[in-house]
Amino acid sequence: MARAQASPGISWRDLTPQPLILLTGSEQYLASRAFELLRSQAATREDIQHTRLNAATYEPGELLLATSSSLFSSANLVEVHDLASMNEYFLKDALSYLKDPAPENVLILHYSGGTRGKKLLDAIKAAGALIVNCQPIKRDAEKIDFVQAEFKAAKRRITNDAVKTLVAAVGNSLAELGSSCHQLIQDTTGTIDQEVVDRYYGGRIEATAFKVADAALAGNAQLALTTLRHSLDTGTDPIPIVATLAMKIRQLAKVLGVNEPAASLASELGMAPWQVQAAQQQARGWKRADVALCIENIAQTDRMVKGGGRSPGYALERAILFIASKAPKR
Repeated sequence: MARAQASPGISWRDLTPQPLILLTGSEQYLASRAFELLRSQAATREDIQHTRLNAATYEPGELLLATSSSLFSSANLVEVHDLASMNEYFLKDALSYLKDPAPENVLILHYSGGTRGKKLLDAIKAAGALIVNCQPIKRDAEKIDFVQAEFKAAKRRITNDAVKTLVAAVGNSLAELGSSCHQLIQDTTGTIDQEVVDRYYGGRIEATAFKVADAALAGNAQLALTTLRHSLDTGTDPIPIVATLAMKIRQLAKVLGVNEPAASLASELGMAPWQVQAAQQQARGWKRADVALCIENIAQTDRMVKGGGRSPGYALERAILFIASKAPKR
């Protein structure tokens, strides 16, 4: 097995067995996918032994034992978890192993971050470890890329609208987003469109909030109110809906009157390109004075739903009617 070259950080999807692999970043879900991928790759070999170690509760000699050949295996896959909390026993044994790592073995370590272990990290990188990026995915554009990659890997087609709806519905947790992708892949056939995603996840508060906001900004008061009332009747808290309305109106204000391409505006405005494009479409026909009035109205509504009024639902309904009344007639 060839020695891996140092890397600034590849995607876990591109991971293949290497003598030394370092997962860096606090996103546990991505790290778990990397470990899972290597396990599945190793499972195709009959002569490889799999061992899992915890660097925080490590006992002296465990790494030497795990990386040694035996009568039953000629190679070893060794997972090391919780590297950021390693004890002195692990540090000593790991530094010793790194002086002459066995090329037939696969040693994969996860470092979630922090200040502990710099000496070991430097030694791992100096030994030519493959670096894998497991940093948290926070931007919607990155989540969209993640979803598209999940379906591409499964050789399934999903429409752009369906991807955006799925991210809006379950995008707060990457683990939940990944699980939702797998559920759709396993439970459906053919192309996955927005209707399919709505059927599975349309009841989620995030998805509902976006539907209410989009309908209000489009001037469709009836649809916005119907969606809102159904959501409130089923126990939804109005605060996230107000927050989504505020976000959508702020995005509209940012792009109003700006004719630059979405791709060039995205980084400047702190938005994903698809969000800029959607906001630009919604902004057509809006007057700046009306957008300002809507922003002021939402600020007042926010105070009302957070204790400043007797009926948060009524305050939210009034805000939706106000926004829809200011929307340009299509």
